[in-house]
Amino acid sequence: DSWTEIFVSWWRGESSSSCEEREKGMMSTRGQSVCSCGSVGRARAPSRRALSSLSTRRGERSASRDDVSSKFLVLGGGEAARSRKVVAPLRCSQKTNESSPMPSTTTIALDNYTDIVNNMAKSVLLGLKDNLTRMEVEFPPVLESDAYKNSSDVYIDANVQFAIALGRVLQEYERKVKIILPDENEVRRAEKIFGQALDMYENISLGSLTGRGDVISDAIEGVKSAFSFLDGQGGQKSKELDDEANTYIVINASCSELLDLRDFVNKKREALLEEQGGSIPLGWEEYKDEKSGRSYYYDTRAKSTTWERPVENEPAVILMNLELETLRGDLGLIAFPPKEMHWEFLSSFKPVYFIRQRDYSKTITESPYLVNYSGAIYREYPGDWQVLLEEKLGGRKYRPIRSSEDRYTLFEAKETMMEEMGLKSDETPALKFLRTGYQTCTWWEDPKDYDRETSDNWRK
Repeated sequence: DSWTEIFVSWWRGESSSSCEEREKGMMSTRGQSVCSCGSVGRARAPSRRALSSLSTRRGERSASRDDVSSKFLVLGGGEAARSRKVVAPLRCSQKTNESSPMPSTTTIALDNYTDIVNNMAKSVLLGLKDNLTRMEVEFPPVLESDAYKNSSDVYIDANVQFAIALGRVLQEYERKVKIILPDENEVRRAEKIFGQALDMYENISLGSLTGRGDVISDAIEGVKSAFSFLDGQGGQKSKELDDEANTYIVINASCSELLDLRDFVNKKREALLEEQGGSIPLGWEEYKDEKSGRSYYYDTRAKSTTWERPVENEPAVILMNLELETLRGDLGLIAFPPKEMHWEFLSSFKPVYFIRQRDYSKTITESPYLVNYSGAIYREYPGDWQVLLEEKLGGRKYRPIRSSEDRYTLFEAKETMMEEMGLKSDETPALKFLRTGYQTCTWWEDPKDYDRETSDNWRK
């Protein structure tokens, strides 16, 4: 727990020197970088035409970031934010992707899991402060060098470990965390492997999307629970915490299980709406869209609008390492959910910590004739999206080369890397068309379908 203690101490405002001394002591005793989960690693609102988020100026955004970087973290808006009245205009939303050519000179290590866990936890906490209730966290759970040697169980177990690590930080801020797996079979497996670790934390438990497993396993577990009273608890911790949990971390769900995920989230939302009645939470304002006659809602604190009716005290749902871009690619295929799953549900999840690394190669007309390079799309909330380029191939140290308020597509990121390396200077339009083809984005990245999205959170 020492890494988590260092992060929490720093976040609460302890002197940096005391944290550094504790960190040096840990490094001297362990001799290598240890993640807080226990693993070892190397040292706009909806974009509809009738609706758009109210964007802030760069100066206001900078002041806001300075504020959230202060020592004290307040989960919820202040009275000044609640009382502020701002008109919520309706206007068309278009993707501009205005980029800054020199975002930062700091290198980023994508194989240091101590930094990854700490940055992930900080981004989630800042999202909670800004009242985000649907967030996405994405990073490689296993080092790329080990990826092809490990089985799927290694990925599954690594995600459980990272979810526990995040939960340990969140519970320090009075969050009651429930880690959600696809079904009860995986819950029972995780309890056997991580049961002792989970028993150490009163506010972290396991659950499932469906509440059931396969028929035979459920029957066996039913018989065991009916006749086993030795521990005096009977697994009540998980059931009791479910009623009190205000943060759910969803892991290891497949594309077909997105239907269960949507039902899980909507069921909890509908129950809260029924309790809330016709009122809306403090800090929200209701408006009518003149064109469609539908109601939409403006958040005076986040300065964003949404079609969905806001819910008081809605629990936070964090999708961790689901590889949503891969899952979106299967939507619409036979035996998988339709594409509306993205437009109506997945689009509402804002990426607060995101790493997508890719290796590329480019043939050229002179020696060495083949250029290999590596880059990544990176985001650390509330910062901008960034394109990273590896400084030395295989070194795993990346340098930011471009940043933007909007999410980069894979094509845009690759083009930015090539431009930075000077690989596009002598390319004619004909050669570019032969290289890229006609379609330069995936179906969910296509701007012509932005009006079908419930929210643009996924690309902001």
